[in-house]
Order: sequence, then C-alpha cells, then structure tokens
Amino acid sequence: MALFQRRNRGFTLVELLVVIAIIGILVALLLPAVQAAREAARRMSCGNNLKQFGLALHNYHDTHKVFPPALLGSGRYDNAAYHAARGGVKNTTGWMLLAPFLELGTISDMYNFGVCSSMSSPYGHAVAGNDAINNGLYNSRVTILECPSSPGKGERRNEAGTNFYSMLNAYRTNYFFSTGVHTDYDRAWGNLAADIRRGVFGNDGAAGFQDILDGSSNVLAIGEAVGGAQWKTSSAYGPWGMTGSHTCCHGRIVQGITSTAILPPTDANWLLYARDWHINAPYQGRADRKTYAWVFGSKHSTGAQFTFADGSVHFLSQTMDYRTLALLAFLQDSNPITNLDL
Repeated sequence: MALFQRRNRGFTLVELLVVIAIIGILVALLLPAVQAAREAARRMSCGNNLKQFGLALHNYHDTHKVFPPALLGSGRYDNAAYHAARGGVKNTTGWMLLAPFLELGTISDMYNFGVCSSMSSPYGHAVAGNDAINNGLYNSRVTILECPSSPGKGERRNEAGTNFYSMLNAYRTNYFFSTGVHTDYDRAWGNLAADIRRGVFGNDGAAGFQDILDGSSNVLAIGEAVGGAQWKTSSAYGPWGMTGSHTCCHGRIVQGITSTAILPPTDANWLLYARDWHINAPYQGRADRKTYAWVFGSKHSTGAQFTFADGSVHFLSQTMDYRTLALLAFLQDSNPITNLDL
C-alpha cells in the first residue's frame, strides 16, 4: 500500500496582506463607532453629575430655604467697608457649601468657614485669617466636579500668594453656577434685586424658589465649563474650591448695560453678544480663539449640559438662539420662552 504524506500549506504573502488589509478596514470602520460610544458614556456620566447637583441644590434648599451663594467674601469685589463688616475676604465657593449634600461631608466638616480659603485680595482689603487651615481641603480631588470629557480634568493650578489669582495646588472644576450677567467682581446678590439680569446665584447670596419668578423649569442653575489654560483666556480659571482664582465659579450670560429691560429680538446687539458669550464661543478679542473665562461650554459635540432650577438636566446647543439662552439665565425677566425645544 502506498503511503502518502500530507503537507501543511501555509498562507502566501499575498493572502496575509489581504487579511491584514481587511482587518485594517474593519478597524477603521469600527473605531468611530467605538469613539462615539465612549463619548456617549462620558456625556451620560457628566449628565449624572449634573443630576446629583440638582438633587443637592434641592436638599440644600429644603434645609436652608434658599440656594447657596456662588461665592462668599469675594476678593474680586472692591469694597473695603463691605468686607470689614463681614470679617474680611474669604473666597469660599458654593461648592464647599454644597459638599455635605454631595456626600462630601468629611471635607466640609473640617472646613473653617470663619477664615479664608485663599489670601487673594487684589485690592488690598482685609482677609479673614489665612489660608493655611483650609488650603489642604482644596487639594482634594473631587471627581463629581469633573466632566469625563474634559481634557483638563485632574489638572492642578498654582499661583503665587502675591498674584491677582493666588492659589496652591488647586484642582479645577468643570461646572459653573449660573449668575446671570454678574461675576465675582459684583455686589452681593441681595443688592441686585432691581436688575432683571440677575441669575439664581451670586456673591454672598442666592435665590430661593420664591424668587424665581420665571419658573424653576425655565431658569438655569448649573452648567458645564471647560477648564484649563489651553481652553480659557484666563489660565488661572476654575479650581473647585476657589483658592482665589479668576472666574472661580460664575457662569455669565451677557446682555449689555440695560438692567431693567430685555432687548427686543431684533436688536443687533444680540449678534455681538453671541459672538463672544454663547456656549463654546471663542473670544473674538484673542488671536488664539480661546473661550472667554466666564463662558459656558464643554468638549461634548455641539453644546453643553445644564441643570435647571427644577433639578432637570438638559443639553443646550451652541447654535440655539442666544437671546433665549439669556432668558434662561435671568431669573426674573418675565419674558416668555417660546422657541426652546428640550
């Protein structure tokens, strides 16, 4: 009987190249879908953060019958008598006040609200104590205050104590309190009652539900903000606990100098405001086209997510009507919102 020996035939070089090419094509086809799925998961996680903020705000309100201030004792506010009457500059943000309602009680329990979180007082006003007691607490990374899509998450910032925005090893946040047109340079929230451009939050004060005349489902509370020197005009932007940095926690929507009336939809100034102040808008005054310091924005595609005063979370497009965005930011303008699709 003849015996035959079978020979194992391997792949030829051409066949291997074909297989490799097919794998490459499949990877190229699947990669965008994988990236999109990852971003969808990051965006969902960010939305969950914002839902937690909404719940924390409502629990805070149940306890105190008012929302927390965006900032206590702002060193940016240039009024010596005001600070002297309140024990000095403190530079403490609403995030520290919300901490117990975000399951961060260990941090807030150790915080001394009688002294400052930063020595930053650029106008030379008296500072409450020093920042040695509280500074270490602000060195704690709090991931719920970070958007997973932000390239600056986990970044720390240092500025010398003599700097206008002094800080030490400060972690950033990716979320702003909605403060209407006002910022850390402005008067106390309670002294702006006649200004219809006032937001839910402000310096040394904030609204209660009774103050939100436009309805809590029609007013912004907290929104996203991309942090980091690569994205903002101020490199000192955004530590979560406010160690004296510029635009520590204020999200601003601008409407000129008119404080008693909302400009009509046909006013040409809306286009000018939108150019610099819309969601994700690059600041026109900068050649590098970075986003201005107080502007809401995100690294999600085409817009950013917001917690409304009723606790709901919505994605707002960067191409939405800017006047509508302003009406959402102002809590007592009494103008109807007719073209918003949430």
